[in-house]
Amino acid sequence: MPFRIAASIVVRMESKSAISRRKLIKRTAAGAALGGVALQAQSPGVLRGSSAGRKFRAYMTRPGAGSVVEELTLLPIQPRQVLVRIEACAPCYTTIPRALPQAPAGPAANRGRVEVPNHAAVGVVEEIGALVKRVQKGDRVVVAGTSQCGQCYQCLHGDADFCQFTFGGDVFPPFATASDGSPVVAQAGVGGSSELAVVTEEYCCPVFTTVPAVELSLLGDQLTSGFAAGMCRMKIEPGSNVVVFGAGPVGLGAVQAGRVMGAAQVIVVEPIRYRRELAEKLGATVALDPNVEGAGLVEKIRDLCKGPTDRKFAGGEAWTPTGSASGARGADFTIDACGKDNAPPKVERGPDPTGILPMQQAWECTRMGGHLMYMGAVQGNFSLSGSSLALLGRTIHPGQQGGFHMMRDIPRIVKLMERGLVDAKSMIQGTYPLEKAGEAYQEVADRTKLCTVILMS
Repeated sequence: MPFRIAASIVVRMESKSAISRRKLIKRTAAGAALGGVALQAQSPGVLRGSSAGRKFRAYMTRPGAGSVVEELTLLPIQPRQVLVRIEACAPCYTTIPRALPQAPAGPAANRGRVEVPNHAAVGVVEEIGALVKRVQKGDRVVVAGTSQCGQCYQCLHGDADFCQFTFGGDVFPPFATASDGSPVVAQAGVGGSSELAVVTEEYCCPVFTTVPAVELSLLGDQLTSGFAAGMCRMKIEPGSNVVVFGAGPVGLGAVQAGRVMGAAQVIVVEPIRYRRELAEKLGATVALDPNVEGAGLVEKIRDLCKGPTDRKFAGGEAWTPTGSASGARGADFTIDACGKDNAPPKVERGPDPTGILPMQQAWECTRMGGHLMYMGAVQGNFSLSGSSLALLGRTIHPGQQGGFHMMRDIPRIVKLMERGLVDAKSMIQGTYPLEKAGEAYQEVADRTKLCTVILMS
């Protein structure tokens, strides 16, 4: 009903009381439209203060005290915020330095604030702020680690993986208070390890599917990042040679992208045996142990990618292992999904805990004119030959979530999951209630399990 009609009806009904226009605007929900707010904005209970003060539990870190499950009190949400009842959260390895039950000491491990860790989750919208348009109450949403506002400079130029709401363009105020009154913030504005999360709408992607929440929990970050690397940013070509360094959650997403995109072979480099075996189940044609291959790893990969003939006029690649022609052999697409060790692994260790060696090997095993993406957070730097960087024509793609555009790519991957083409279920090796969230993080830190998921109910 248009506002002018609604207002006239109310005026006639209350004319005897001589109600003022100001009171009318306050009393009628349509009055909110005069301030530029959509009529549907009247519905959130938060505008009446019903959500503020709500009690809920979260796995949270305290400065110098590690992480525990505590009861928190919800603060009022802001106009652009969304209150999400979390169904499932998959701990990310990058959160490990601050998320373990006994968090290591030091400024790198603890930033001196009470914080709910993790930067991705899946859940159901319970309340929305007055300015929210993307989601509605009752929607299932994947809350991603990278936002997509669609309006900042990066989004408008096709680089939503660098949306400015993710990279310093937004402020994430405390969303709750602890029992001692301490303000509680959400890591990266998400804080998925909680029964309730308060996030800005730019991080929410509504999903209309019956795929179980435990599987959708990998789409806000890990699996999606690796899959997007191959499908969205690098655009793996059918019949091509793909090499993936690291068969963690991100690397296995890239392996599946290679399979779905029709790569002729997907070569995985991974020191942990169970991860090599899982990589082969999910689409890898060859799985190499870098500890076994040693200094011969790069040449082994080049040899696997050399093709059936070295006859140049027949479309072949040079088989010469030395000299300038040797650059013709190698991977068409290489994805380095390794990184530094954030915690001492309790399984097989790789040859370099800093993650630098795989970066060098990824560069060397990519053919001239090939494509390369670095996705891991490493410790230190490495050098490249200026001549090879300038002349060999290798394209280095940015690895920020694999070029993932949240609103575009999550629905696409959900459709592939529904058809059985993307397998998240096989990657999940343990589920835990919130009371055992510390165990879920510890298993990821130890690398004894690939992916763990915290279930809130």
